[in-house]
Amino acid sequence: MTPHAISRSTLRAVWAVCAGSLIASAAVVPQAIAPSTAYAADDSCISSVGTYVLSPASTNPAKKRTLSKYMDWGPRSSESSFFDTQFTAQIPGTSKLFSAPNGVIYEISSSDRDAPLKAYKDNTAAGGSLLTPVKTYKPNWTTAKRVWSNGKRIFVINDDNTVNVFEQTAPATGDGTISLVTTLPRSNRLTGILNAEDVWMVGSVIYTLSTDGTIAHQTYLETGGSPGAITTSIGAAVTDKTGLSGVTQAWSPGPGAINTLSLTDDPDTTGRISKYTTGPFTGINDEVSTGILGDVMADTASCLAAPDLGVRPYFGAPPTDEGDVPIAQEPSDTAAPQPSNTVTGKFTLGNGQPAAGLQVTVTAADVVAGSERAAGATEPVVGNATTAADGTWSLTLPSTLPTAVQKAMDDNRGALNLNATTSGTTSSGASVLGVDALVAVPPKSATLRAASSEEMAYFTEAIDDGHSVPMLPNTVDDAAAKEPTPDQEKRTFAAQTEADPKATDEKTPMWQSDRGSLAADYNPYLAGGKDISGEKITPRDSGSCDTWRYKQSSKIKYTVVGEAHAHWDAKAAFEYDDTMNSSIDIAVNSNGDWKVGGTKQVSHETGVSTGYVNKGPYYARQYKVPIEYNKYKHQRVCSGSVRATWYTIEAGRYKVPSGGSVGKLGKDVANKDGSPPFANSPRSHRAKVEPGTYFQLSRKKSSKFGNGVNFMGVALSVTTGYDKNHKQKITAGNRRDAKHEIWGKNGPVSDKPGVFYSF
Repeated sequence: MTPHAISRSTLRAVWAVCAGSLIASAAVVPQAIAPSTAYAADDSCISSVGTYVLSPASTNPAKKRTLSKYMDWGPRSSESSFFDTQFTAQIPGTSKLFSAPNGVIYEISSSDRDAPLKAYKDNTAAGGSLLTPVKTYKPNWTTAKRVWSNGKRIFVINDDNTVNVFEQTAPATGDGTISLVTTLPRSNRLTGILNAEDVWMVGSVIYTLSTDGTIAHQTYLETGGSPGAITTSIGAAVTDKTGLSGVTQAWSPGPGAINTLSLTDDPDTTGRISKYTTGPFTGINDEVSTGILGDVMADTASCLAAPDLGVRPYFGAPPTDEGDVPIAQEPSDTAAPQPSNTVTGKFTLGNGQPAAGLQVTVTAADVVAGSERAAGATEPVVGNATTAADGTWSLTLPSTLPTAVQKAMDDNRGALNLNATTSGTTSSGASVLGVDALVAVPPKSATLRAASSEEMAYFTEAIDDGHSVPMLPNTVDDAAAKEPTPDQEKRTFAAQTEADPKATDEKTPMWQSDRGSLAADYNPYLAGGKDISGEKITPRDSGSCDTWRYKQSSKIKYTVVGEAHAHWDAKAAFEYDDTMNSSIDIAVNSNGDWKVGGTKQVSHETGVSTGYVNKGPYYARQYKVPIEYNKYKHQRVCSGSVRATWYTIEAGRYKVPSGGSVGKLGKDVANKDGSPPFANSPRSHRAKVEPGTYFQLSRKKSSKFGNGVNFMGVALSVTTGYDKNHKQKITAGNRRDAKHEIWGKNGPVSDKPGVFYSF
């Protein structure tokens, strides 16, 4: 367990107290602290240790904090796993926690004067709750600087730097009596403990982490038999390790093992747990897990055993063999979309009813030369259509495209990005606009003419049309669309999701503000305070019309394009080579806020092979590549009159920033692997990978990676097409004690799984 001082930053403002087992020592006289019953010398050693993480404190004290339970599997092994059991509990935002061995957890409550100290028992291993109430106590430690425990003894540093030692008479259950037994005499040997960044205990050994990254230990001894007659001594500090950079917390799962937690400014690397063994101090796993934020507490064991490497890590009951599982096979060659010159779509009223009789203009989205000039550039028109009675429209592209459009399509491996726009006026006189982003793959591109049938199937997976798009108020102006300030952007959903070291499976919100959060009852169909979602719309375009594009700003952002997973006895790989092959959301602003809808296919050559290979076991990370994003202003001008104005955020090309990486690891997604997620997966999605073989996804599309990038406070999703250069892969080891099982996120691994996970 790891105790935390109140003086730390907001992230670590609550104590997480180390509870250790009691270790017999030849230097301890017979009157020294006796080991608790559950940790007697004849107890069997354990190979997995419960570890608790209390979420960071909020600036709002009324907001509760979440306690999550993890298992540290193989604490002294280089082949170790730190996995989420998915058991959680809530505590008041003003409370503080510390823990002790045997799954005992204490809450220091500032809101309950009658019970300022509460004891709980972790009963999750038996199917119970994480915080099962045991007993309440009267000691009030709400003003203490730090608290930690080894089970039988509880140490409290008061605000005047005195250190009181309390006895818990029932350390195995937490339901005994708690009474003061002594106050430690002031001495120079207490200085390191009083000034430490973190303190924890294993038996009779007190460990400290200093602010300069030094870990040291001291021996705590007691003589005498009764409270008030106890004499204590603390040995001289012995340095274990110096120079641990960025380490903010440390704890011991048991004797001979130390874990550290490091923080960085990068959400993709912060919250890294590293493992060490002592005697001598040796690093055995520099990155067991990342993305762990909050206060960490371990249910410290008295004796640690090496894990059985033939057993897949689990919590609770061991996994059972549920019979034969099919061998994993790639998605079959089902009929791929065919190249086509036809694109389709639909425009509706805000209430979903069809918008008939509207004139639709379709332009090429990738011809942007000249848009960076103040005068802007016109978007090449590839055709016009009119919405039918049901709101649908269809356009057959010309057999010969404008030269610039043809080149843009060929450079994009046959994918033609298009914009379809229409404008109108409602029955109350409000201007409305519809904007759609589509992808066509015409049959006469240079790429398709040179492609094999298999390659053609890869390319045509990019086709994306047939969307239904609502007409929205067209009220935005330059003031409403100006770039957010840094403080405004920090308050957005996109920025907060980007800053969270835990990858989210949430869908990208359709509606977003680049200045903060939208109200829960947000209504995008308000114009002048009136809901126009059901009003009839008449066409507005007339005369000679052009669509103008003006580049407002651009920025390179590392963007999630995939992930790979390897749990027990396996290696993971993600390959993203030679070309781009990802479909990225487009965001449109016509009413002052951003609507995500439609996609842009980014498939040009990069000449770069990137990704990661042979990572694992117990490894799962997203992968990112640098893409330049652009913000554009668009105007529909008819006979010299501006009929509509809107803004878009669009992906551009792969572009490595000066001094930047060609690609980089993203967030840790190992919480999707292992025993608990596997138990909750549909059986039909499961398959096995035979020992010594591999399985890969190199066909169809990936799952949509929600919130894969944040551009100026707007989150966009990403989907990657799998092919011979873009793959998710797992290689199974040679152990045969258990199965190497995987399962698809969206379906069976043989039928468009999107992404597969590992157990």
